Amino acid sequence: MWLEENDRYGLSRQGRYLSASFKRPHRVLSTCRINGGLRDDLTHIANHQSGEGVAHVVREARVIGHGLDAYHRSACAAGRLPHESTALMATAANMQCAVLARANHADLAVSVVATAGVLGNATRAGDPAGWHEGRDGSHPVARGTPAVPPPEAGSGTIVTLVFINQPCTPACLVRAATLVTEGKSAAVLDLRMPSLQSAGLATGTGTDQLAIAAPLTRADEWERHWAGSHNSLGELLGRATHEAVTRCLLLQNGVCAELRRTVCAALGRYGCDEPALRALGRVELEAADAACFEQNLLALIHDPLSAAAAYGLAEILDLMATGVLHAEVAREAILNQAALLAAAVALSPERFADFRELLQPRLDLAPGQLAALALVKGFESKWR
Repeated sequence: MWLEENDRYGLSRQGRYLSASFKRPHRVLSTCRINGGLRDDLTHIANHQSGEGVAHVVREARVIGHGLDAYHRSACAAGRLPHESTALMATAANMQCAVLARANHADLAVSVVATAGVLGNATRAGDPAGWHEGRDGSHPVARGTPAVPPPEAGSGTIVTLVFINQPCTPACLVRAATLVTEGKSAAVLDLRMPSLQSAGLATGTGTDQLAIAAPLTRADEWERHWAGSHNSLGELLGRATHEAVTRCLLLQNGVCAELRRTVCAALGRYGCDEPALRALGRVELEAADAACFEQNLLALIHDPLSAAAAYGLAEILDLMATGVLHAEVAREAILNQAALLAAAVALSPERFADFRELLQPRLDLAPGQLAALALVKGFESKWR
């Protein structure tokens, strides 16, 4: 199926493959291990689903065992792509969930086709790494924490294929890569997706990949030199990437802004998640109330005002972690926000001061535990 076709390339989707065939020479910057880097001799760039996201035994395992080059050749053959001139990316995402987004201004046009998943290995830039690459491959880093899979295709991967309709210098493509990355990170941050390697918000995944293509110059053509966010090319790249990745996360993972409006979406990375709430409810509430609490938990955590209070608390914790708020101020702000959460759950905003007094003796709890206690106590007070 053709997704886009013009005088420069044809972009098609067939089964597990999404590929672009160039009709004229292009300069390509890509993260591919084979045929990657900066090239002007490629005929194709492609993305393909190399396996399922979880517990998949890849049928080509025998090929993978013979090395990356053997797998590249095998995968290209399966997708009817020339292995010697194709930059091929891999993911566990479904190609049927790929999204094509376009943006244009005057003579400039940008197309971004993305596949995206963040539930498997979302990370924040600077998180502790689980793997270290050596001459003989990647090995786990001894940190005392579980290591995510090494940098291969994963169940959480964001892959972007980017097409610019005007020639660009090599330096311009490098700058364009930073804007595409920023657009991807902005999409993930806007959804407040948690890192799985730290308590921070994710900026991407550990296996993200990209390829950016722009046609080589012909007679009477000139090359763009810059793709920063102050000029139109940078704006188009960031806008189209943000749109494509945001939509992909809905199609692939069922993640969207509306479904992120929950107490646990806000504070799960700090330990206030559904299992913790159920367990605390059994401790703090009478048996009948605990059963009622558990059966109504989904509605409770989706309450808009409660979610707003929870996100406010999460922001305080994030600002404390970065040093914007010093610990002494943050401690009182955490208490205030937890009391606000309890009052929101109880549907009694006038009782804010009462909840603050109730929770103050429990400030020794971790912030996520304090938030969970606030929600439970708010529910308990709702029916008293």
